[in-house]
Amino acid sequence: MNSKNRSIIALSLVVIAGFSVLFNHGDSDPAPATNSGAEASQARKSDRKSEVTSAESKEARVARLAREDLVRDVKEKQLAFWSQNASAGFDLSLKNLLADLDLSAEETTGVKEIFARREAELAGLLADMHAGEAADDMELLRQICALLRNKGLREDLAGVLSVRNLASFDANEANRERETIEARAYRDMADINAVVLLTDSQKQQALAALMKSAPARVEKEADTRAFMTLNYGQMLTDVDSSSIRGLANMVSAGLNDEVPAVEIDSSHYQQWTQANKAERIGQELSILQPILDEDQITRYREHLEAEPAW
Repeated sequence: MNSKNRSIIALSLVVIAGFSVLFNHGDSDPAPATNSGAEASQARKSDRKSEVTSAESKEARVARLAREDLVRDVKEKQLAFWSQNASAGFDLSLKNLLADLDLSAEETTGVKEIFARREAELAGLLADMHAGEAADDMELLRQICALLRNKGLREDLAGVLSVRNLASFDANEANRERETIEARAYRDMADINAVVLLTDSQKQQALAALMKSAPARVEKEADTRAFMTLNYGQMLTDVDSSSIRGLANMVSAGLNDEVPAVEIDSSHYQQWTQANKAERIGQELSILQPILDEDQITRYREHLEAEPAW
């Protein structure tokens, strides 16, 4: 395995671990130290928010407060890091918009105010996520990803830009979307060709078919790519699709409320992941069935089945 593949696998594991921490960090608060089983039982009955129990020794109190300070410091630095990367993403989007459009001074001011407002909104959502105060974790994640992806920006700009500039913005966005879809279709065809060597005719047919499915594939990964920028910045916006496929499937299922409410290590959950994998393989092959011959279909099926369930 080359160094690139190793780094990709390590990256995926780190991000998955981050998601686990994100949605479970509320259970990891350090418990106060005590001197005996009886004292521990009494401490558990007391309010967790109380400053200190009478049975807690001076040394135990110092140790507890040091641990709490460390946890608080780590959390604050993590939130600051997320905010920094989110701000960099907004700055880049604003820079590109100002470069693409010929704005008046008034329009420029209005656009900057829009981005400042959206950045402040995202900062509030990130603080809620970090504090574990959201009533619905997945809804909070949807809102965060929407802002990171600039969803709703067009509606905000409509009240600021001239008709001509708004039309230019729409055209630029359409071009970017078309280029992203085309690039995805070509990458998917290259992945297939690496497993089963396609003829020139098959390449043309496969590309046409993949162009139709590419928009859905791009959209399925978009939230994952957006969320990953919080931890890794803009460098991962173009990471290869195969490197984040498993994580993207997990995030997509979670955001669409498709994950069963069972333990991850349960047989029910394993059956569910296998069923999802079988469905995805069926969808992949249905696109290629009219194009590949029987031997190619068999080989490509075996390739897909050898991949992880996610």
